[in-house]
Amino acid sequence: MPESAERRTVSTRLLLSAGALLMGLLVGSITTVVHQSVVTIAGVDVPWGLILSIIVVTGFLVGLRMVVEDRLVVLAAALGLVAMVFVLSQQSTGGSVLIPNNLWGMIWAIAPTLIATIVVAWPRLPQRSRGADKGTAVTA
Repeated sequence: MPESAERRTVSTRLLLSAGALLMGLLVGSITTVVHQSVVTIAGVDVPWGLILSIIVVTGFLVGLRMVVEDRLVVLAAALGLVAMVFVLSQQSTGGSVLIPNNLWGMIWAIAPTLIATIVVAWPRLPQRSRGADKGTAVTA
């Protein structure tokens, strides 16, 4: 059972946030590099890189929110992820870009920010009691 966010010390929260920021930077860089990968099936380009990248970003942020139960930590991870997408979308000195101005690039430029906003802003759901509910016992 994860430690409650209210009982964590400030130093623990800052350490968790720093680790989440670094993980966000890592996830953002890897998914940005792979998001343009496509495979052609029966003449149709399937953007497997974009689909997988969106799944990874969503799983990373939602999983972190569920495990850590601290919005500050998830916000740090989201900021790292979105910052890396922004940095890698800039044109390099050689003129190359990792996020081109095409459909997949536009979706990738918007999707991580939208996902991060929803995950961080999602309200905390009330915890269900771990014990058996009164009057709902099932007998076989």
